Amino acid sequence: MTVLSRRVFLAGAAAGSALWSLTGPAVAQARSVDESGFVRIGGIDQWIAMQGEDERNPVLLFLHGGPAEAESPFLREFAPWERSFTVVNWDQRGSGKTYGKNGPATPDMTVERMAQDAVEVAEHARRTRRKPKVVLVGHSWGAALGLYAVTLRPDLFYAFVGTGQPVSWALSIEDRERWARKQAAAEHDAAAITTLDETASLPVSDMKRVNASGKWRMSASDKQYLQIQREFMGAPPFPTKGDVADWIAGGDFTGPKLWPTIVNFDARKQFPEIPVPFFVIEGRDDHVGSFEAAKDYVEQVRAPKKAFIPIDGGHFACFTDPAEFLAAVRTSVMPYVRGESA
Repeated sequence: MTVLSRRVFLAGAAAGSALWSLTGPAVAQARSVDESGFVRIGGIDQWIAMQGEDERNPVLLFLHGGPAEAESPFLREFAPWERSFTVVNWDQRGSGKTYGKNGPATPDMTVERMAQDAVEVAEHARRTRRKPKVVLVGHSWGAALGLYAVTLRPDLFYAFVGTGQPVSWALSIEDRERWARKQAAAEHDAAAITTLDETASLPVSDMKRVNASGKWRMSASDKQYLQIQREFMGAPPFPTKGDVADWIAGGDFTGPKLWPTIVNFDARKQFPEIPVPFFVIEGRDDHVGSFEAAKDYVEQVRAPKKAFIPIDGGHFACFTDPAEFLAAVRTSVMPYVRGESA
């Protein structure tokens, strides 16, 4: 891994200047972490960043959504997280900088291979940071991927936190349609109601049906958050080379390959039991996934410890309300990190 030394250098210089005082040795200051680069994961080079304010903090591996919604262009969004954790961001196979490195020749685009990748990233982070385990957090697609990963290697993880938690594509579409009908009725949008009626009998994977309810799926806070993606991409025509081109092309490449997995996913059937403590921290206005479906799933699933924690916001609540989200994460997982819970 290539080491970016700006934070480390500054922290080391500050610690060095304070190492001795007139009264004797002082307590060494916290050393920050700021590293990024390509690591051999699953037989290909994949991009990983590790950032945090204090290397003594626990490691948190974040699984981004999308699929292919890589977080490498948006690491500043994790600054609040870095006060409590060393945050590991990974551009998944087929995403962002990892896609830029490997291109359309990227092999093995399956959820099973990507879950094994996540395990290898967790092992790399644990070894590099010299920690016994890591905290796993998954958002949206990443919250589905996380269920596969913790099932493969529960010994690597203190706990799993899902947010924007998918349960099943069918439940998400049905929830979104109910919400869209309410909004269309309130706005007297007869055309939208007609479209919802006309597509209601189509398969939930049919894009005509998916798009019929799309107008209202994003909450106000979600729309505000997504502005950072629009600013990153800029106005069309989009670049054909560089980070923006790789981010967009990764989505175009990955989406069709994982679409069958997404529309057939059903956590209730595939993951009736989770072998690690499991916490879902969900935005009350999430209509991309389904708040109610996520709540019901947590009630039904078997896990050593579980909780459903609602917070303000929509699908991207972990970013739009970081204080409330991180407070819930700390309350949930820190007892396991400290060894206070079985």
